[in-house]
Amino acid sequence: MIKKSAPRLATIILLFLSINAFAACDDPPAPSVNWKGCDKQGIDLSNANLSNAILDKANLAGTNLSGANLRNAYFNRATLTNADFSRAKLMDSHFVAANLAQANFTKALAKGSNFDRANLSNAVLDKANFNNTRMYDTNLQQASLKGTRLKEANLEQADLSNADLSNADLTKATLKRTNLEETNFTGATLVKAKFDRAYMVMTDFTNADLSRASLADAEVIDIIIEGAKLDYTSWYNRKRCRSGSVGECR
Repeated sequence: MIKKSAPRLATIILLFLSINAFAACDDPPAPSVNWKGCDKQGIDLSNANLSNAILDKANLAGTNLSGANLRNAYFNRATLTNADFSRAKLMDSHFVAANLAQANFTKALAKGSNFDRANLSNAVLDKANFNNTRMYDTNLQQASLKGTRLKEANLEQADLSNADLSNADLTKATLKRTNLEETNFTGATLVKAKFDRAYMVMTDFTNADLSRASLADAEVIDIIIEGAKLDYTSWYNRKRCRSGSVGECR
């Protein structure tokens, strides 16, 4: 019986593993597919079923994922700039530290997903469902979130400067220590939202509902509260606004 030398055996094993790793990137889209680190930029995956898929560190820049089923999929540290997630199903998915600059999430369903430390600058999330999402330390500069549902979302320490959240629903959302410089909350529902120690410069709360919200110890400079409901709101100086307060904490 001829015995293989240890170096030769190791080479065969490494070759086998590299072939398998390469083959995974060629696998067709399917539930639980493993495309970790693969280059899938610019391809059409619209309406594909990629539930439970692993796409960590993959390159999907400009990829069309509109209408796709991406439930519980993993996109951690992936490159997803200009990707299209419109109307996609993203419940319980994972985008930790992913680059999603200028991505499109219009009318996407992302309830319960994790976007901690992700880059969503200039992204479009209009009329999407982001209820119960985690967005800790997330970059949302100049993002469009018009009419977006963010109930009980965790946006602590996020950067929402120059973002548009007009008519968004952030009931019971956490926005502690967020950057809200020139953020637009016109007509937004912010009931029981927590803005403690947030940075507010020229933040626009026109006609927003801040009833029972907390702005305790927030840094407030030239904010706009014309027509804003402030029933029992905890003001930045820890004063409790009286019932019926509108446009002024009385």
